[in-house]
Amino acid sequence: MKIQKGAKPPVIAAIDVGTNSFHLVVASIDSRDMLNVVTRDREMVRLGSGAADMKYLQEDAIERGVAAIKNFVQIAKSEKAFIRAVATSAVREAFNRHIFIDRVREETGIDIEIVSGTEEGRLIYVGAMYAVPIYASKALVIDIGGGSTETIIGSKGELIHVNTEKIGAIRLTQRFFENGIS
Repeated sequence: MKIQKGAKPPVIAAIDVGTNSFHLVVASIDSRDMLNVVTRDREMVRLGSGAADMKYLQEDAIERGVAAIKNFVQIAKSEKAFIRAVATSAVREAFNRHIFIDRVREETGIDIEIVSGTEEGRLIYVGAMYAVPIYASKALVIDIGGGSTETIIGSKGELIHVNTEKIGAIRLTQRFFENGIS
């Protein structure tokens, strides 16, 4: 996205609707295509649950998720940001995901995009390139989420390999630690 000289940089809000936590990053893009973070936030929502497939979003989890997104939308609107919300493993797998997505749309006006595991990996790699100086090197990026783990190999902005597995912190905790971790 090229910015004309003298033009005010656009402000973008990214909402990551994860299995365990939701993240918000509000940033502007300068004339050199660099991100300048304006603000960020995180809420532990625990949208997904289950040791195997996460087939259903529970009502209390949906309530927590809608509340978190409402909060994030307020923050983003206060910065006059364009908002993009992306959902990953828990929403991707849930048979009743439409209930959550419809509620968010009705209550906030935000359309949540459900991404594939491969697209999730691509977005993780792009984010890692902005956070860590890895662009010029071949890099292995591993993201362990609540519901899935993405393994990405990239070089100079190009993806070489992306793999996603249904192995995440929530799944492993519920599978191997019946009473949680103390």
